[in-house]
Amino acid sequence: MSSPIPASESERLRALAQQQIMDTPPEAGFDRITALAARVLDVPYAAVNFIDGTRQWAKACHGMPTGSAPRGFAPCTWVVAEGEALIIPDMTQDARFAGTMAAAPPKGPGLHAYAGVPLKTEEGLSLGTLCVFDHQIREFGAKELDVMAALAEVVMDELALRSSTRNLTLARDQASTLRDLAQLMQHGLTPEETARQAMLILKDRLAFDWFALMCLTPTGSTSLQELTSSRGQAHLELLHGRFVNLQPLARETVLTHHHCFIDDYSAYEHASKELIEAGVRQAAWLHLFHASNQQAFVLSLVRFEEQGAWTPEERTLLEAAAHSVHAVLERTGHMQTLERAALTDSLTGLGNRRALDVALDEATQSGQPYTVAIIDLDGMKRVNDTLGHASGDMLLREFAHQLHSPAVSAYRLGGDEYALLHLQGAELGAETLLSVVERASAHVRSAGYPASASLGIASVPHDAPDATSALRTADQRMYADKRERKANQEREAILF
Repeated sequence: MSSPIPASESERLRALAQQQIMDTPPEAGFDRITALAARVLDVPYAAVNFIDGTRQWAKACHGMPTGSAPRGFAPCTWVVAEGEALIIPDMTQDARFAGTMAAAPPKGPGLHAYAGVPLKTEEGLSLGTLCVFDHQIREFGAKELDVMAALAEVVMDELALRSSTRNLTLARDQASTLRDLAQLMQHGLTPEETARQAMLILKDRLAFDWFALMCLTPTGSTSLQELTSSRGQAHLELLHGRFVNLQPLARETVLTHHHCFIDDYSAYEHASKELIEAGVRQAAWLHLFHASNQQAFVLSLVRFEEQGAWTPEERTLLEAAAHSVHAVLERTGHMQTLERAALTDSLTGLGNRRALDVALDEATQSGQPYTVAIIDLDGMKRVNDTLGHASGDMLLREFAHQLHSPAVSAYRLGGDEYALLHLQGAELGAETLLSVVERASAHVRSAGYPASASLGIASVPHDAPDATSALRTADQRMYADKRERKANQEREAILF
């Protein structure tokens, strides 16, 4: 059964052609996205596919080789045709795909489960898909689709970066410089490293005495990366005092103007008398990116002596540099958000089991002693049965909130089980963890929940040689504590 053809197929194919993505070499940005999709969704295969008039072509694959296949029978062509996410728990039971090579390969296990989301332009045209496969029959829920949708946006960001690269190189007769700046986005550098490379590219192409990447916050600003001339170095303390630590009105001006090029600094309304006397003649701010309401990034430049007004060519180069740094900042923000989501329990906001494993690996590598605790929150069934599951969820969140402590990292392992990690010695760690759990238990009881907590504690290397053994020992001690609590309750019931 061939997939349908979208009504907007001609427009879709034109939009795909404009991206100039088909048959291009592998790129690290797309490869990272498929690797992250496979890891977060716990599947063996993930791919970024684009579909033209005759075939499906993989730009990036995780777990399988890239390549192309005829259009018409692959699940991704249905995602593109319908413009919506598609979930297939078992392709062998779906008449559209039961006979495909994926569902019935000549050798090895078939691919049963499939989930795909469209890669849409701002005009709503589906250029391809981000998809995952599994050998197992499985369902993909709303949470998994949300993760895939977020990753699909990152894919489109990557496409936008590629388009911007081409537009920049065609916009001016400064192709080599613009190309160098645009390619910074493809190198997998940090924002600071990207800014540094942009400064080095531009230092021989336009005049400046101080060039900095700044992070602005409500409480102060920081220079994350900078490049200076000998003149700028001589006045570095003054530049930090007046340009990095902007006065409130000047800061507001920087944040509310996308780009600000000052041809005559002495006539600037927020000019510093000390900088004018030091010889500052031109300045520029290029507002890059709001990481949050509390944080923004800006590129700042200063020229001493007479350099003339900022020329259109110079503005183009600086805007290109700003675009590159902005793109890397935005991509880094997307990736950090997804990484945090992969390590966070959605109900309580605590770290999940994967986050605990990462923390234990780091603790082991440090070689320092540490203490772990396993907690089982007793009374959840009673709360769910008498007060409802919404109250049960509230109990889990309330208990989790009370586990926060400066010296303790808290994790939810699933259900009503938690774990704690203390990195400052065995004896002190056990006392601290016991105190944290007692406080949390007392809090939920005072809030009206008929709940308590069973606790098991083990330290490395005092009780166990490694993290795995420590978790096992703590788990055994938790169950022993639970049995003892239950026996005490039964004795009290007999007595009274």
